[in-house]
Amino acid sequence: MFGFFKKYDAHLCSAVSGLILDNGKPVVDLKIERLLVDFDSKERKDSTITDQNGAFALPAVNIRSRSPASLFRELLTHQEIYLKRDHTSFTLWSTTLWGVEPIAAYDRKLSKLNADLKNPLVFFQFANDYVSHIKHGARSICRWDTDFEIHHIIEDETI
Repeated sequence: MFGFFKKYDAHLCSAVSGLILDNGKPVVDLKIERLLVDFDSKERKDSTITDQNGAFALPAVNIRSRSPASLFRELLTHQEIYLKRDHTSFTLWSTTLWGVEPIAAYDRKLSKLNADLKNPLVFFQFANDYVSHIKHGARSICRWDTDFEIHHIIEDETI
């Protein structure tokens, strides 16, 4: 009974780092925004700016919450990382994190959000370390050398 009043650690997003290019050239001073909508429908926003090499980074986001003790709450966090340039939005990462613990497969992807603005937005799948026959999925203009299976190209992007 008293467990319902206890606060628990909850992971909302891993640390993020990446590189933004436009036709192979670094994009400097570009705002990268992150929106997290957690299991309490609370929005958390932060942002960073690309450096002279087009690189950027955002810290991991963890909170304390009573929600993990609830029997009636789905523990999901919607993650959006995007940028806007010349009135166009570009999705670097869009997915849902299930649970309140970090997922290593998400950590690997979020540590290398490398994109060229010329890349089309795709829905892709990547390995699930815990259940091999069920893959994770996300939307992105980023590309990875390994563990990156494009499912389909998304023609109309709206954030």
